[in-house]
Amino acid sequence: NDEKRNHIMPINETNSLDNLAEALNYFYDKTGTRVTFEYIVFRDFNDTIKDAQELADFCKRVKSKVNIIEYNPIDDGEFKQTTPERLAAFVQHLEKNKIIVNVRRSRGKDIDAACGQLANKNKLAQQELK
Repeated sequence: NDEKRNHIMPINETNSLDNLAEALNYFYDKTGTRVTFEYIVFRDFNDTIKDAQELADFCKRVKSKVNIIEYNPIDDGEFKQTTPERLAAFVQHLEKNKIIVNVRRSRGKDIDAACGQLANKNKLAQQELK
């Protein structure tokens, strides 16, 4: 979904999903290497069955597999972690569509040290020092 991708990845405004698919197919034709998409699931933003279907449709355009990443919430963040039930339904829908999918489970979130959290803590600390 280009609209949602624009929100979290401003580069999408000049490099749409259609352009990305074209470039990735060129890459696959030249290398024979399957692409791995890293897809972070955010609650009430991109975790519905409709979102899963849009991802499946895109993946069918490109030889690929998908790593689903659990979002690690931060205190002041705009996004929230999806529920285990919604994550499971999302993954199941991809699998029903014959998409190769792996769920990367969050580690370190109990001490705010999961992927993305350390970078944010560092950024907040630097702002406090100014």
